[in-house]
Amino acid sequence: MDKITRTLLVSIIVNIGLVISKLIIGFLGSSKALIANGIHSLTDMITDIIAIVGNNLSRKPADTRHPYGYGQIEYVTNIIMGLTILILGVTQIFSAFSSNIDMPSNIIIYVSAIAMVVKYILSRYITLKGKKYKSGLLIVSGFESKADALTTLFVIISALLSKLTVYNELYKYSDNVCTFIIGLYISYVSLKILKENAFDLIDKVEDNQELINKIKKKILKNVEIKDVTSLSLIKYGTYYTANVEIALNKNTRLKDIEEINKKLEKQLVNRRTRISYLVLSTKVYEGSE
Repeated sequence: MDKITRTLLVSIIVNIGLVISKLIIGFLGSSKALIANGIHSLTDMITDIIAIVGNNLSRKPADTRHPYGYGQIEYVTNIIMGLTILILGVTQIFSAFSSNIDMPSNIIIYVSAIAMVVKYILSRYITLKGKKYKSGLLIVSGFESKADALTTLFVIISALLSKLTVYNELYKYSDNVCTFIIGLYISYVSLKILKENAFDLIDKVEDNQELINKIKKKILKNVEIKDVTSLSLIKYGTYYTANVEIALNKNTRLKDIEEINKKLEKQLVNRRTRISYLVLSTKVYEGSE
């Protein structure tokens, strides 16, 4: 089991507990907002399952039909996750206009407070792992968990405001208003995920100049190479395909070129650089010797 899948399984286990507690307490405590939040956690769990499937598919090795591997499946998976979350958000927006007005009980506040803390800790854990493993799937999952923690805060606020109904009748609508806000926020999160990953489906060139310069320096440590005339990194999910053009001395023999190519592939294609495929071309060095 790889590290990304292991992290997502932790998220799934935590979400199972949150979904059960939120839905049960939401129904017993008469809180549409907590029920909406419980469904949000359910969607979070479902998207984690989708992410595990996407992660395993994206790690398939290259073949004749996909010479640079299946890394872009990660973006497709994120889009599916985004669409799932969007459906949830729109559903919650419509449910907020229900004519049923309920007064949430005190237990809603206690359960929501515990759930919020748990979900925030989970979001930090997943996001840090996502940055460590350079995984867009984990970063999206962490963002979704953070959104869940924030919407749980709305549930607490709505439950507290409903207690003020004795002073003003308008406060009785706080649960419905909170459900509407949760729906809007969920929809916003989903649209952001969809926007980011839709563009990534088209080959995306890495613009991190520090990373590019670091790889150039690694290449130029080879005394046989006079210059790196071009270098681009194309992102495929968690890895890159590197297109590199190097300049060699005009007297370099064909046999030596083959050795240089093998040496570069060994130096560049590894986990540290995240380069999985190297497209290398050579030209005659035109500078001064």
